[in-house]
Amino acid sequence: PSPQALTALAGRHGAGLGLGRLGRWAEAGEVHRAVAAERAHLLGADHPETLASRYEVAFTLSRTGRAADALREYQHVAAARTRVLGADHADTLATRQEMAYVLGRLGRHFDAHQVYASVLAARVRTAGPDHPDTLRCRHNLAFNLSRLGRLEESYRMASEVAVARARVLGPAHPDTLVTRYEVAYALGQLGRWPEALQTYREVAVARAQALGPDHPDTLAARYETGISLGRLGRSAEALRLYRDLVDDRTRIHGPAHPETLRARHGLGVNLGRLGRWEEALAESRDVCAIRERVLGADHPDTLVSRREVAVGLGWLGRWTDALTEYRRVAAAREHLLGADHPDTLAARNDEAHCLERLGRGQEAVALYRRVAVLQQQRAAGGA
Repeated sequence: PSPQALTALAGRHGAGLGLGRLGRWAEAGEVHRAVAAERAHLLGADHPETLASRYEVAFTLSRTGRAADALREYQHVAAARTRVLGADHADTLATRQEMAYVLGRLGRHFDAHQVYASVLAARVRTAGPDHPDTLRCRHNLAFNLSRLGRLEESYRMASEVAVARARVLGPAHPDTLVTRYEVAYALGQLGRWPEALQTYREVAVARAQALGPDHPDTLAARYETGISLGRLGRSAEALRLYRDLVDDRTRIHGPAHPETLRARHGLGVNLGRLGRWEEALAESRDVCAIRERVLGADHPDTLVSRREVAVGLGWLGRWTDALTEYRRVAAAREHLLGADHPDTLAARNDEAHCLERLGRGQEAVALYRRVAVLQQQRAAGGA
């Protein structure tokens, strides 16, 4: 191929990367797919530049919610890079690390753990324990440990990575703050909410200084601060925080953005905790209606809002209306996730509780028994 053709392809590859940095992942994917096809034709399917384009194709698939497609693409690139560059080459390890991330997105956390552990061993061996790429892999591994329920290990590893990143990158570096955010999450999972609250607050302040008060990461830390306040029974403070966050999210993203609606959901939950159920019900109904319109009737966020509507109806003594909403949530989750999924079973328990409150004890007992059998079968299958 002519140098001009290769230069043109490199320019288009760079343009695809630029689209990705702007969050225009679908357009970036189209560019990378076209460049990958031309590079394969001109240079060969296993040429490093062809594989670089296919890696970016996989990355855009992951960022547009097509995790299964991304996994297949990463597996191809990882195998080819192992063959061409070697198993310990930085590009091979980067591909396998992204492959592990996608496995986690698909709920395959045990498989992800095995890949992360293997990549981490190679990173330490080839780059050293304090290399930013090694620390990134350890961060990912800590995150994945929490999803496996290994909370103490997750907390310890995240804490170690936060200290190392602060030493290597600086305490205000975005990567350091990402890991401190993960430390706070692990503390919350362990029920150590005062420490989680303190850490989230520190991260929110540091992100506001380093990234700006309107940066998505800053706003995310403020949201989790509100969660921690609510868990500690400090709902009046949480309510004030969420009102401010709703105002900021609306100004930045608009009233129908998923993150604006998530902040409004938090506001509604804390209205309920303060016993202001009429206001809480009105808020949850409004959020549910917008989520249904924007995200779809069966989106997980919409179903969470619908459950919150049912909770409000129950607290106001309107159990017949609450039962209708609980049943809609349970039916949608069973259709989407399966009858024995934990979220489906939780919804069926809500439904049974509602039947109890309506004096329909026999139906409630039958449903509780059905849930118990499904839980037992699921536990036996997991064993």
